[in-house]
Amino acid sequence: MSYSTVRAAAAAVAVSLLTLTACGTPAGDVSVLQSSTRAVVPGSTYAWAPFDPSVRSAADVRVANDIIQQRITSAFDAAMQARGFRLVSDPRQATLLTSYHVGLENRTEVRADNFGAPMGACGFRGCMGGWGWYGAPTLNVDTINYTHGTVIFDIVDRASGELAWRSMSQQRVDSGDADQARLNAIADDMLRSLPRNTPTN
Repeated sequence: MSYSTVRAAAAAVAVSLLTLTACGTPAGDVSVLQSSTRAVVPGSTYAWAPFDPSVRSAADVRVANDIIQQRITSAFDAAMQARGFRLVSDPRQATLLTSYHVGLENRTEVRADNFGAPMGACGFRGCMGGWGWYGAPTLNVDTINYTHGTVIFDIVDRASGELAWRSMSQQRVDSGDADQARLNAIADDMLRSLPRNTPTN
């Protein structure tokens, strides 16, 4: 097997891994926490919890603006209503209160890849082991800067003020994740374990 063939095989494996990563769920790594004493009843009314201005002033400027916040709110409204929950404008009239939090963190990953596989070279003096034809691997080191995003969606039982259900999504994000269609897919994925009570009308 030639050195160029080995490099081509390694590149094909890398492309396959990237393809598998790209086929992950829209919300990435999702974890759900559910109260054992406060149930989220399908078909319940819900409202957004009263907004705290101090939270927005401390938030990341990349998400602390009216456009992004409206998109996120619309995405979770669509996901909630698709499951039969009914939005009301007055929080005092709601059974459940919802809220969300978005956190963005800049991270750096250093990745080293070896190309080539151990192979021997044989001649009239015998065989000699080594990497490739020249006895050394080809090492590529890449520094990758990316943004790690966390989205938390909470459902609180209004009467008691206790957390009833929480979904947390964690994954790499980019500017494309701020698109409305993408946010809709993320919200729907985060709420996939909520019970459904889809209206028949």
